[in-house]
Amino acid sequence: MSSRWLSLRVRLVVSMLLVLVVAVAASSLLDRMGGAAAVPAADEPYQDGLVLLCFSVAVLGLIWGVSQWSLRPLSRASAEAALAGPRNPGVRLTSVRLPTEIRPLVDAVNGALDRMEAAYEAERRFTADAAHELRTPLSVLSLRLQRARLEGQLDWEAIEDDVRQMRHLVTQLLDLARKEQAGRDASATPVNFSRVAREAAAMIAPLAEQAGRVLRVDLPDSLPVRGRADDLRDAVMNLLENALTHGVGTIGLSGLCRDGRCLVEVRDEGSGVPAEMRDALFGRFRKANANSPGTGLGLAIVREVAESHQGSVGFLDEACCAVRLDLPEA
Repeated sequence: MSSRWLSLRVRLVVSMLLVLVVAVAASSLLDRMGGAAAVPAADEPYQDGLVLLCFSVAVLGLIWGVSQWSLRPLSRASAEAALAGPRNPGVRLTSVRLPTEIRPLVDAVNGALDRMEAAYEAERRFTADAAHELRTPLSVLSLRLQRARLEGQLDWEAIEDDVRQMRHLVTQLLDLARKEQAGRDASATPVNFSRVAREAAAMIAPLAEQAGRVLRVDLPDSLPVRGRADDLRDAVMNLLENALTHGVGTIGLSGLCRDGRCLVEVRDEGSGVPAEMRDALFGRFRKANANSPGTGLGLAIVREVAESHQGSVGFLDEACCAVRLDLPEA
């Protein structure tokens, strides 16, 4: 069926024109019959009123029938909408045979259902991740407390380390969940990425100094991008923390703008990541060495920030360990 005939307005207009044509034809026919039968003038008003009444009833019936026919698919859409919910997050309203005036509403409802499904999935993933990753440190902490009860002595340093690890894990989980809920449409606020990266380096510098590592910053005065400054700062901080925790030697932070892209790189003097592992390390709780410190969430947060700003992040094919954050230039 042509999309033009899916419009309720077109259907009603065509129906009215059809009734008008029939009315004109009937009126002409009655005039000819009246001329031939010489109907008295006193009967003409009643005859005209009867004709008007008949055609009014016909118009009302036709409009009612066309409206019922056109809006019948709404009953199907209403039934589909009633099924949507946490147990059926994939339900969507079909717009087949719906009037074109109602389709924008159906599209808007489907968009809302898409966002609802994404929110449910993010909540489910956050709950599953938190339960899975907190199980081990909580078990370790419980064993320490049981041992302390038996021996009558608490290992405060070990307990503080366990609590610090759990706090860091929960903080990163909440941060990742917040960035996922922010969506893929980062704010259009202009941001000087160079300044944001310098702020991140200033926050990491004391930790690098404490670890006996050198942090070198080589950034231009301006790297103009659009987005959320806090999220971009968190991304650079996670890259620097990753280099500080898993890398060796001097940590370098550099950046430049080239061909409409703003590139920020973090590198250290450690060995490069094997090609087959590079993409996997940006997943949740993925680490090159399972026994290494950290939660395995830092690079996942960086990827979420990069994609929400229409950019990308990845390891460079170099002998050292280098990661590049690639964002569109404002």
